[in-house]
Amino acid sequence: MKQQLISRLVVGALAAIAANSAFAGQIQASSVSIAREVITTDTQAVTSPSIAYRFNGDVDARLQVQTFQVQFTLGGDATWNTAGNIAHVSVTNGITAAALVNGTDFTVTTLALSADKKTLFATISVPVATGLVQQPIVAISQSAVVANNPTIVNLKKVVGDVAECDTAVKVLPVDVKHYVALSDPSALATDVTATADEHKRPAAANTTTLITFPTNLLVNVTKSGPDAKLRVAGGNVDFTGTADATPNAADANGVFQSFQGATLANLGSLTLKQNAQGYDSNLANQYMLNNATAPAGVKGIATAAVNNGQVEVSRFDVKVSASQGFVVGGAMFLSTNESCTAPIAGSNVAITSTNAAGPVTLTIPTAGINAAFGAAGTNPVHVCYNVAAATAVVPGSSFYVDSATLVKAAAGTDLNEQNNFCKGPLYALSGSVKIDVRNYASTARADGWLSVLRLINPSETRTVDVYGQYIHSNGLYGKWGKLATLAPRAVLNLTPDVVDAKLINAPAHSVTANNATTAVGTTGDAPRLRITSENSDTLRVQNYLYNPASKNFIEASGSQGVDFTGSADRAPSNEGQYQEQDAQKGLNGGN
Repeated sequence: MKQQLISRLVVGALAAIAANSAFAGQIQASSVSIAREVITTDTQAVTSPSIAYRFNGDVDARLQVQTFQVQFTLGGDATWNTAGNIAHVSVTNGITAAALVNGTDFTVTTLALSADKKTLFATISVPVATGLVQQPIVAISQSAVVANNPTIVNLKKVVGDVAECDTAVKVLPVDVKHYVALSDPSALATDVTATADEHKRPAAANTTTLITFPTNLLVNVTKSGPDAKLRVAGGNVDFTGTADATPNAADANGVFQSFQGATLANLGSLTLKQNAQGYDSNLANQYMLNNATAPAGVKGIATAAVNNGQVEVSRFDVKVSASQGFVVGGAMFLSTNESCTAPIAGSNVAITSTNAAGPVTLTIPTAGINAAFGAAGTNPVHVCYNVAAATAVVPGSSFYVDSATLVKAAAGTDLNEQNNFCKGPLYALSGSVKIDVRNYASTARADGWLSVLRLINPSETRTVDVYGQYIHSNGLYGKWGKLATLAPRAVLNLTPDVVDAKLINAPAHSVTANNATTAVGTTGDAPRLRITSENSDTLRVQNYLYNPASKNFIEASGSQGVDFTGSADRAPSNEGQYQEQDAQKGLNGGN
């Protein structure tokens, strides 16, 4: 919906409300959503949406001219850039909905900005000839000629930088004041130089949101499903697994399969998501992945040229790391299909002794952007691993997208866009980190003992997400949830009541009979707690049993842990140190 149409609907709606009710002064802005991505500098000027304010009292000019001032103050760090011209100011009779003629039925004697440019103010005079204006609705930025309307700057300070996996929504508020008995109609009125009126009345609504800034786009990382693994019988130089039952299509759960042949593994997929539908900076076109301008979809372009809703992208960079590195002679590349048989030109990275430790960056160049994501802009791009020419044993690595970045086109004058980027785990040839806390004492225990878990992230570089799931004494999978995000070298202690509060998801094993339908029991054998992490390559868990009544305290597990990380500083350097990883499956029976 265009800005001017929104403006008219707002004023008309307010008039209809006023005809049936009596209120104190009420503000109503035709709030517009603008994508955060399209705001890149503080000098970028955006036309203000309409702002309307309905008076509770009348303006009675039947005996003498009435002069008053209405002020519009921006919140946050935003400032007015221009005041526009008097043509954008409108006054409407709030009871009859009749629009007054600007320059005849009323005049704008002053239209200006405060010294700090936070406030736009209009001094309005109503002549005797106009007479009584019932509950007037005063609005600004009402002109059908966009150039007449006021503009706003310093919006980059409002929206900030789009961060990793960001879906935040920012807002710009506006506040209205109304003054009468002006000592100087040409100056900004204050409580000292004039009489505050409508905004001081009981139940007045003076503040609202002028512009909403959603994050329009999101990069999603999704790991592939079972069941590619290293072929032990063949010396771990290639893969084995189950043939894909739905070639080049996701399964019923929307998951793509990892095993794509003896020398090909699909590690995961990357998609772009239309997270919100905010407008481009022209306020006329929404900033959309499926923009219909030819070629439909995301546009591959070197330098930003327009602000009419097109997503202009110079390249897509995918930085992939491997816990044990990549095999020399292998290759990483991006493909437009699940079977990894449609490689995207320019994305292939050959693995050599120089880059085998990783990470490696796979790139879709400018020319390949539109075709890769398709007309809807949401086609999946697959991360593929080819070991056909490998010259050594394939390491049992866990793979991870350190960053998948939609790199926007180079800056045109206030036309460029902020990047969108995210991260996430890919398929793990070694499987996820999975540790069973065998002597776990849950909140359901009735004998007074409880567990105090200590989670430790030994990694020097990686922030990891840690999950937990009950394994009932009868072997069924119980409820599960995220326990923590641990920074490098971080530790966290958790009591069973905290753990139980975090396990909020119902079990979801692919075989329904393996899912528990009852809560953890209070009698009989105790459940285990399975600790897993898909983006970690090293983790430690300690379990302390504590009895608050007797004050007894026992270290019940030793240090259970997993290392998929080998290094020259630790033996062995070519494989993990598996220690106490006695769980064979991860969350809900996954890898």
